[in-house]
Amino acid sequence: MTLARGTQKSQGLTDLSFVVIPHPLGMIPKEEVRAKVDKAFDDIIKASVDWTPSKENAAKQAAPYPARTFKFTGTYADVNALYAQRKWSLSLPIVPPSVDRVKEMLTGTKRDPSEVLWVVPPRNGMLTVELVATLGVMAGAKPEHMPLLLAAVEAMANPDAAWRSTSTTTAPTVPLFIISGPIAEKLNLNSTTGTAGSGNPVTNALGYFVNLVGDIVGGSTFPNNDKSTHGTSADLVAMVFTENMKDNPWKISFAEEQGFKATDSVISLVTCYLGTSNIDHDNATGKGLLNTLALNLVSTNAGNARCLTDYARQGETGNEMPFSLVILCPEHADTVWRDFPVKRAAQEYLVNAAVMPYKYYGNGKCNPPDSYGPIGPDTLLPRFVSPESAMIIVSGGPGKQSQVWPPFAQVWKPVSVKIAE
Repeated sequence: MTLARGTQKSQGLTDLSFVVIPHPLGMIPKEEVRAKVDKAFDDIIKASVDWTPSKENAAKQAAPYPARTFKFTGTYADVNALYAQRKWSLSLPIVPPSVDRVKEMLTGTKRDPSEVLWVVPPRNGMLTVELVATLGVMAGAKPEHMPLLLAAVEAMANPDAAWRSTSTTTAPTVPLFIISGPIAEKLNLNSTTGTAGSGNPVTNALGYFVNLVGDIVGGSTFPNNDKSTHGTSADLVAMVFTENMKDNPWKISFAEEQGFKATDSVISLVTCYLGTSNIDHDNATGKGLLNTLALNLVSTNAGNARCLTDYARQGETGNEMPFSLVILCPEHADTVWRDFPVKRAAQEYLVNAAVMPYKYYGNGKCNPPDSYGPIGPDTLLPRFVSPESAMIIVSGGPGKQSQVWPPFAQVWKPVSVKIAE
């Protein structure tokens, strides 16, 4: 019921007719589904015939600019307690967004503070440039970080990012950002050891800011709109990787592969299901290492992965999750490069190796064409058919630890945005 009411409010409806049918309906016998529907059928008829919408007027949303201010006297702990009580923050501490701090933050951009950048789903809160500055202050960002925050918002607001779906699903989704280009050096971003971990003030502030936008402005909070079964720490701080171009043996950045110049600073977003690690300390050949990475590709997102997905057929039902991010540590990248000095050749090998028996695909998730002939439980079927599906990114420091991240089912491609500098 809470999800239905949340959906109603997010669409600007004052009321909505619905009948409650107990969860779950999926993965149960047809007889149980029919029994649940039969039990609810009288209520469905009654709602169809007798229901009338409430005469309650929709609450008018306050003007988004200028933001309301108030006076408060107290300690940092008092401010944090107030923000938590009013649900203006998450469970992590914030930097109090005083008028002076927000004003200083706005010096980091020439954009009009009153500009509405995004109506953030699912609650449809209006995000202005001023509010970006406010949430940036709360997350610990500085004025020089404003271009990065604004570019992140532009990526989140892009329909291809599927923000409404990724922020209200039962899955444990992770907003994953990749930063490329000169801005890494300009802002002293860490692209080596612990790039996506603690001790990175700029990217940690960005990760916290992302969820302040999604949860405070967009209203994607537990248990109403965000229905994630388990949740994840990325609900607090999003994942942010910085490309390690110094140790990238192919010398071609992810941003360049998305159509940008090497001199462009770019932020890319893919909201993912939980990723998995490749901890291959033993393979000394590129082919051997790609074989173990292929197992990562087919085993992530088990039960929901499709077979024979084609990156070129974006948006087609049955072709969901047509790519994965393969984040190689420099040592693994060097091993692969020695056998595959041309990056596309490595991608082709990896995609060809990423096969698994038909029985390991989820029920109804793998539907090969008749040209494949008879299909048995042990018939090997590829996860992907195009090299572009294996998106290789070099990031991190010493060690033989790489990661594979599959996209959420309604995310068909990365969203990349040039950062204004």
